[in-house]
Amino acid sequence: MSAEDFSHLACPNTDCPAYGRRGAGDLRPHGWSTKDKSVRCLRCTTCDTHFSQRANTPLFGLRTSEDTLAAIARHLAEGVGCRATARLTGVTLNTVLRFTQRFGKHAELFHDGKVRGIQPEQIQPDEAWAFVGKKG
Repeated sequence: MSAEDFSHLACPNTDCPAYGRRGAGDLRPHGWSTKDKSVRCLRCTTCDTHFSQRANTPLFGLRTSEDTLAAIARHLAEGVGCRATARLTGVTLNTVLRFTQRFGKHAELFHDGKVRGIQPEQIQPDEAWAFVGKKG
């Protein structure tokens, strides 16, 4: 028995009876997905599908380290611009833009899948403002 905990993961195979069932205990380690052995390859014992533990996440297929991607997300969440984020994290602007697009799409799909049937009685938007300077 492995000491690693995979209860937060589920089989990504839509044809599998265990699809989407987190904590079912049907996932087993099956090697590594990366050379540095930081990302596990898993096997579903129900359908025998092999997949990366990053499957169905915005990190799937990315070679940039998780620490760097987390730093990019932190900087962007704090309102730091894309160019400054690229300089601070030591990656290219294109890396920041690709990650932003990928993470945004994933967040949109997650939100659309989870937020259903909301009937708000009152909506209170935050105040949006901007300072417009005058030259001269």
